[in-house]
Amino acid sequence: MRWQPLRRQLLEWSSVVFLACITLGPILLFAWLLFFTQTFSISAITVVDARPGTEEQVRAIAQKVQSKNILFLATDSLAGSLERDIPQLQNVHIMRKLPGTLKIIVQEKTPVLLLLSNGSYYFVDASGIAYEAASLDSLPGIVLPIVKNTDPDTRVTLGAPAIDEAFVAFIAEVQKKMPDIAHAQVVEMKIPSLAAREVHFFLDRNWNILMDTTRPASTQLEVLERLLEHTVTQDEQQTLQYIDLRIPNRVYYKTRI
Repeated sequence: MRWQPLRRQLLEWSSVVFLACITLGPILLFAWLLFFTQTFSISAITVVDARPGTEEQVRAIAQKVQSKNILFLATDSLAGSLERDIPQLQNVHIMRKLPGTLKIIVQEKTPVLLLLSNGSYYFVDASGIAYEAASLDSLPGIVLPIVKNTDPDTRVTLGAPAIDEAFVAFIAEVQKKMPDIAHAQVVEMKIPSLAAREVHFFLDRNWNILMDTTRPASTQLEVLERLLEHTVTQDEQQTLQYIDLRIPNRVYYKTRI
């Protein structure tokens, strides 16, 4: 009879020990895997939605975190470094795939125009940043407007603003509205320098339209429309050489005859 209380105590203690093992066992096992093994070390890096050249650049930077613990990695910091150091990246999203794979999903920028400066072409985004040297194999499947910088002393720095963001919007508006106003397409755009406050539009009617980029494009286009409708005759338009809209409240034009 006296063994009964002792037996009950042993059963109670064994239940406690059993529950402790069930509870603490996985925690201790995870802690051992986390701190004393290479189980959660980054062993593979995959890059998604990047062109070959961009993927190579991403891997070169991401390689620095190889073998680090994937659970302790500051993914936001790595994404920020990639966006800062690779100009053609719009944004980066990083996912952890346990136990040791890092998945980097990138979105590359979409060019809005090509900048030609000193014989080299550059992709420019909507913010006016020249983010990548353009070559034939990297051209997108769309026709991009080309802006020619005629200043031979200008240097373009990748990742830095080459032209003002407002200038990008300015030429986009002119390209959209010019065909309806002048019944002609813009075939060439020139600027005297990257810091210039003017742009010269050459139309397929052999006209040069000179505009001031510091004033609204819409205002100058309205003046151009009124000039062509009420001042410059159809005969004069056949031999028109240029129209200068750069000076406020003044318009100058010249024919070839």
